Amino acid sequence: MTSSDSATPSARPKRSDFLTLLCILTFMSCGIGLIDSATSYTRTADVARTQRIDRPREVDPTKPPEYFEDRSNSDDPIPGDPEEIRPLAASSFVYNLITLVGALLMFFGRRLGFFVYVTGVLVGIIAPIALLGFSALHTSFGVFFSLIFVGLYAYSWKELR
Repeated sequence: MTSSDSATPSARPKRSDFLTLLCILTFMSCGIGLIDSATSYTRTADVARTQRIDRPREVDPTKPPEYFEDRSNSDDPIPGDPEEIRPLAASSFVYNLITLVGALLMFFGRRLGFFVYVTGVLVGIIAPIALLGFSALHTSFGVFFSLIFVGLYAYSWKELR
């Protein structure tokens, strides 16, 4: 290899650290969301039996840890009816899968990924409403956080081809 070969620009423009960070955060969020929704879908009865757990400041070593723990701040955070949990878990799985595909495409510099990501966010907002009404929105707070990421990904639009 000659010195002129090393000066040749690569065919693919370098992705910014900002876009890389956004994609990695999305990968982690979607991975957790896929696992969470798959678990909720397959263990619906266990999720339905989950009560709100207020953790004491100190952990009681005699009490076994509980897997299904409510992570929201609402008085009625998740529906207690398995017939409501299952469709919410399925819509969450689809939302996370579509947004993951969109982030992967953007990670590789494709503008199509932005549109796929936005489609996933819209699915995440519309599907719970269509399935259970507006009362289901409080279970999908992460989808609203994704709206912020839409703006952040739009900021990186020039990097995508």
